[in-house]
Amino acid sequence: MARSHDDGGDGREATKALSGEEGREMGLGKTDKKRKRMGAEAPPPPPAPSQDHRATSSADDGLDYARAIVDKSVREILAIKANRVPSTELFERLTGERDHSVENTFGDSDDGSLESLQARKVALLVSKSIASLSSYAGGKRIRVCSGFAMCQTDTTGTSMILTSTTLIRSLNGDNDLIPDVKVKVLLSDGHITDGHIFLVDFHYNVVVVKVAADLALLEAFHLKGTTHSGAVLALGRAYEGGKLMCSRGEVVNRTSIFGCSELLVSSCKISMAGSGGPLVNYNGQVLGINFYEKNQTSHLPMLIVSRILEQHQSFGKTISPWLGLKYTSLQMMPLSVLERIYQKFPDVDEGLYISKVAEGSPADVSGLCVGDVLVKCSESVLSSAPEFGAMLLDACKDHLEAFGDCAWENMMVEVVIKRRRDGSTVSKSIAAEVLKESHYNRWPAPMPNYRPRLINITSCRGPYPR
Repeated sequence: MARSHDDGGDGREATKALSGEEGREMGLGKTDKKRKRMGAEAPPPPPAPSQDHRATSSADDGLDYARAIVDKSVREILAIKANRVPSTELFERLTGERDHSVENTFGDSDDGSLESLQARKVALLVSKSIASLSSYAGGKRIRVCSGFAMCQTDTTGTSMILTSTTLIRSLNGDNDLIPDVKVKVLLSDGHITDGHIFLVDFHYNVVVVKVAADLALLEAFHLKGTTHSGAVLALGRAYEGGKLMCSRGEVVNRTSIFGCSELLVSSCKISMAGSGGPLVNYNGQVLGINFYEKNQTSHLPMLIVSRILEQHQSFGKTISPWLGLKYTSLQMMPLSVLERIYQKFPDVDEGLYISKVAEGSPADVSGLCVGDVLVKCSESVLSSAPEFGAMLLDACKDHLEAFGDCAWENMMVEVVIKRRRDGSTVSKSIAAEVLKESHYNRWPAPMPNYRPRLINITSCRGPYPR
């Protein structure tokens, strides 16, 4: 209601109007008029809510909001009576979570396409070699990984399963085992047996677990030179239910999130439960061990894995040389970086781009710099990072067999580089050091997370408990 600004009758009419219905709404009733005639002061306005009061109100609002979300969730769960939804899909719908659960499965081989039919044949061909492993400590499950049988021991009836050290690595990410860790292995026939840790390589994120079972062995495909360009499959097995998992893809020219230079990447999409499983070609040959990443899958090629196993067989441990370098194949470098390289070295089509040189490292002392390109090692042309890594491990093995552990100062690695600053070709001798734990590759992994199991509540009677 508009109020008149005149001092005459219009103002009196406005005041009179306030004594009616609108006046009562504004608190000007008879009692207030009587107090005014008696000279009593009008009651003060209510005080503004204090900060504590506002905080309490905010907390109450938060509880109300939480109750509303829970009520909505319960209604959505009850709504699936007519149209049943898998519990995993339901949980994703309610929480929005999809990644980082150790119980997640993966796969795209059931869509009925010709590609999926071919993938299923390969997966079935090698399925007897695929296992699921679960680590336990204090009676609680810690992590779940996949694994595969690659070699047998001298003892009849025992096999070795390769998997990722994520299975048994300390949850704080250090290069230590989970205290008092135990390993259980689910085989393809559904049998669960004890696993015994036989070999651990925290640098390359590989562990070998021995089991009392005579398993079918996978054949390794030792990739050399350029990366595999054909179609590939990432395989794994779920621990609960034993489901065989298969994801289709191909090896792509991308870099991994992990610090290991020898890793390659495929477009296959796995879950955490697929870490440690094999990447195979369509002949069923193993290309490498898979490691979980959110939007892609990295793998350590068998070119490196086979040398880890050979060293352990020869020396009872894995010993790697350290140069203090991080490098990436030229094929994986961004176009913007390649342009600068080709402006300096237009004749270089293959090689390894040096992306990091540790200060004071053997490579640093020898004069290698970020931006230089490694083109040869011991007269062999370098085309991929796994190939160079394999050369270093071979040189290490040969040196140990010839001189033993005490002659590391005499181990020299001969390389040829293209210099970034002037484009010149230079030969360098690098005095390799023994790899120490402080120089290990880092393998960050999400903390294990278990989804609550959703029971079938359609048969429940009575009100939903509060």
